[in-house]
This record gives sequence, C-alpha cells and structure tokens, in this order.
Amino acid sequence: MSTQSSRYNEGAVVYTSTRGSFWNKKKIYRSWLLLCYCTGPVASMSRTYVPAAIQSVATLVGKTSKGTKCAFRGNDCYVKLGSGRVHTTSYVLYIRAIATAIEGIVALFLMGIADYSNYRKLFLIGSILFYGMVALPFYGLVEKDYAHLIGLSVLYMLLQITDSIYQILEGSYIPLFMRAAGESVEGENAEEIRKTIVLNKGSKVSVMGLFLGNCGGLTALLIGIIISYTRGGPMEDGYHNFLLAITIAGCLTVVSAVVASFYIPSVKGKDKPKEEFLLLLTMKRMYILLCNIRRYPNAFLYCIAWVIWNVSYSNFLSVFVLLFRSTLGLGSSDAEYTIYTFMSYICGSLGSLTWMFLYPRLGLNIKTWGYGFYFFQIFSTFWGCLGISSNTSIGFKHRWEFWVFEVIYSATGSSLRSLNRTIYSTLLPEGDEAQYFGLEIFLGIATGWIGNLVNATIQDRTGNDRYPFLPNLFLVTISCILYKMCDISQGMEDVSKIVNRSHDSNREVIAIRVDIDNNSKQ
Repeated sequence: MSTQSSRYNEGAVVYTSTRGSFWNKKKIYRSWLLLCYCTGPVASMSRTYVPAAIQSVATLVGKTSKGTKCAFRGNDCYVKLGSGRVHTTSYVLYIRAIATAIEGIVALFLMGIADYSNYRKLFLIGSILFYGMVALPFYGLVEKDYAHLIGLSVLYMLLQITDSIYQILEGSYIPLFMRAAGESVEGENAEEIRKTIVLNKGSKVSVMGLFLGNCGGLTALLIGIIISYTRGGPMEDGYHNFLLAITIAGCLTVVSAVVASFYIPSVKGKDKPKEEFLLLLTMKRMYILLCNIRRYPNAFLYCIAWVIWNVSYSNFLSVFVLLFRSTLGLGSSDAEYTIYTFMSYICGSLGSLTWMFLYPRLGLNIKTWGYGFYFFQIFSTFWGCLGISSNTSIGFKHRWEFWVFEVIYSATGSSLRSLNRTIYSTLLPEGDEAQYFGLEIFLGIATGWIGNLVNATIQDRTGNDRYPFLPNLFLVTISCILYKMCDISQGMEDVSKIVNRSHDSNREVIAIRVDIDNNSKQ
C-alpha cells in the first residue's frame, strides 16, 4: 500500500492524507469492478432461474386439491412441505424465508469481525468462489421427484446465505473510493465542495458496481436464451434448460473470481482487542453500534429506510417472476421468461446508468431523485394490488402489464439501490464500513424472512398470487416516509466531526481542523 502523503491548506482547514493516492488508482477501482462482475452470473440465476426451476419441479410432483395432476397454468397445485402441504408458489417463498433466517445469523457474526480482519480480500474471494461452486450441481438434479426438489431447495438456500456474505464485504469498499476522491479539495468552501465530489464519486462507484454485476448477470442470461431457443425439449422438461444455465453461470463466477483475486487489494483491519473471543466481540460491537445511534442518528434512520425498501423490493420481485409464469403458463412461457429476465437486467442497467449521467448535470438535489424513484416503486406495487379483485381487468393479468412494469420497476429500482448505497456510504464513520454495511444486510435479513413468511402464508391461505402486493405497498410507503425524515447533510457533518476529533494511531487518514485568526499568527 502506498505511503505517499499529501497536505492541503485550505484557510481554516489542514488536511493530511497518507492513503488517498492508493484508492484513487484506476487499477484498484477496475479490479473491484471486475469482482462485481464475478457475482453477476450466479446472482442473476438465483433470482430468476433457480426459483423458476423449483416452481416447475414442485408443479410436476404436486397434486391439485382433488388429488389429480397439476396443470401448467393456474393456482390449484400443492406440494408437501414438512408435515403439511402448501401451494407451489408458497413453497418457493417458504424456502426463501427459511434461508433468510439462517442468513441473518451469518451476517450478524460477519459484521462484528470483518473490520478487524486483515483477510477481508480472502473472505471476499472465498465467499464468491463458494457462491459459484454451489451453482455447479444444479444440472445433475433433473429428475421429477420429491428428493430432487429437496436437493434444489437446499442449494437455493445455500445461494441465499452466501449472497449476504459477499454483499457485506463488497459494499465495504465503496466508502474507501469515495473518501479518497474528496481528499484533494481546495478552496474556501472546501467542505461543501468535498461533499459534492464525494457524492458524485459515490454515484459513479455504486452505479458502475451494480452495472458490472448486471453485465455478469446478462452474460449468464444470454447463455440461458441461447440454450432455451436451441435445445428445445418437451414442455414438462423445459426447466432442464434453466438448470444447465445455472451450472454454466457457476462456472463463469468461479473462473472470474479466480482472475479477480490477483488484482483486488486487501484492506488493513483494525487491531483486535487482545484475548477477545470473536463471538463475544461480535456481540460487544453490536451493543456499541446500537449505542452510537445518538452519535449518528441519520445513518441509522437512513439504514432503516433502506432496509424496509429493500425488503419490499425483494418481495415484489419474488412474487412478480413467479406470477409471470403462473399467469402465462409454466412450460409454454419458459422461452419468453428467458427474454423477460434478460430485459430486466437491461432495464436495470440503463436506469442506473442514466441516473449516473444525469445526476451531476441536472443540478437536482440527490434526495429529489430519490423521491422520483420512490413514486414509481409505490405506483408499481399499487398496480399489483388492483389485481387482487376478480372484478378488475388489470393488475398483472395480461402479458403487456408484465413487460411495461418490468421496464418501470427494474429501471427505478436499480437507480434507487445505487442512490441508497451512495448516500449511506457518506454517513458511515471511517474504519467501521463493513460493520455498518453488515448492519444494513443484517436488518434486511432479520425483517426480510418475516416478509417472505407473511407473503407465503397470505398466498397459501388465499390462493391469490396478487395478495402479497398489499403488505409490500405498506412497506414501501413507510420507507419513503423515513427517507423524507433523514437529514443527509447533517448526517455527513456528524461523521466528519467524529472523524476529525479522532486521533487513533491506527487510522491512515488524520484530519485536523485548525482555527486561524490574526492574533494567533506568528
């Protein structure tokens, strides 16, 4: 790591840096982007093809309420789960809820120790390699029986659990790039200028990270399209194409992660307290984190708003993709489904890239952009609620609705996710990035499994695939209210004041404010 230092005298501000030159290097930034690309192939499969394959197998082994073979279109199909039987769509949501609950325990442990480890790079690369390897066995589970359904479900849960590990570690690099961009600020209004530069850099890093991840997902989905339109096969075996695409995506992730491991930098961790047991350290840091609510109230408020939105966003997509296939017909819509999921990533990428391009040029406040994105998120969820009633002819009951709202929801959702990562990174105290990103993941998991469970229960009891949109509408509305309450400027100042008062010898950046007046000059 470079030890070159730089010093800026800005009237009343003296800023000394020994790390910025390292994190400003393009080589380091590009290696991180390559790592984001690595996660894309399997991530796209775990959100689209994996639940679709499980839904197909569950339909093939399930029975209707009258004990007959399930049809490929409609809601009357049930499969065994534990000691009872549940709707096939609910089965996928229940499995997701179980995985999310386990994911929370893993995230809680990781967020407590990641900032103390000098092996963050090793953990990050290792988690992505495992993520890819879990996807490799999918093509071997092609039989249409209950045992293979269980196998698919277990692999799906492993993918969900591993997803949170790499997201915590990957996201903790974003604040490092953002702080480095603001270190070379000069002038009388240095603080305000620095905030603008940091936010612009954050929007670029966050968007490009998601964009490269989407590019990885698009690569895998493109392979899925080629497979679906060339291999063919009978309707009941169409999901075999999904399984093959998932396995190929796992190969892409593993190979890409190995290449990226040679370039991604390590991050020096904080010194671990002597004779401190890691599990106790995790619980102790969680307690300290909660005590910091009064220090960083806006960071916690924004985190909660982001978590609630993320739960509603994830639940919406889970229900949306399953509803697409059950409405248009399992098997007969599989080829179209591959194009549909491909367009989802295209729209998400274009949406976030457009925001990245327009944000520094239009001069709109970053919070104003957020309000616009929230409007379309709320409207899309409300549209789904309209379909609950059998007397309405709209509400995701027609093919055109799925395609139109796929564009709207994916574009604004990806943009809002980029905006959230940008703003949240500016509100975090230096040296605790992994813990605070872990807090967002942990809270999302801690509440997300409840959302999945509620959605599964509602759908299972009502037999209506559109009822889960109702609690999602409530969640996204609450998130928007909390977003409005958050004072971003004050949150950035809170973090700056705490960091500037810190004289920890382990920090690589020390900011010292010096009051200069005419009487004290020598």
